[in-house]
Amino acid sequence: MRARWLTSIALIAIFLSACSSGPSDTALESGKTPVSTTTTEPPPEGIVVVVIEGGRFRPSNLKLDLDEAWIVEWRHEDSAEREYMLESRNEEFTSPPLNTGDTFEFDFSELEPGIYRYFSFLGNNRIPGSIDTRPDQ
Repeated sequence: MRARWLTSIALIAIFLSACSSGPSDTALESGKTPVSTTTTEPPPEGIVVVVIEGGRFRPSNLKLDLDEAWIVEWRHEDSAEREYMLESRNEEFTSPPLNTGDTFEFDFSELEPGIYRYFSFLGNNRIPGSIDTRPDQ
């Protein structure tokens, strides 16, 4: 009975130590910048952010109210071995190759209101996205 009790306490201690948050001492001593670029700060006024992560855009279909925001910023927060290049279907914009941590911005205020479809490729997979700047009907 006592052995089960001690085993249970040991398992709970191991579980709790594995669930503790924060970087390890080794990570802190290395002084390297973390891979994640997640931030809790809101974007500047007039900018809406689309995150590229996990081989997709978040959000993939964006409704953009041009009275509130007119610039879309794409942020590459995917793994380091993935490179993305955004292209709009009707050639309104094309980004340079984006690597982890890179951003690309496009100002939609000078285009006619409409639906602007764009894409990127991840290997042979086409990743679609769209920006709808039409006023609410």
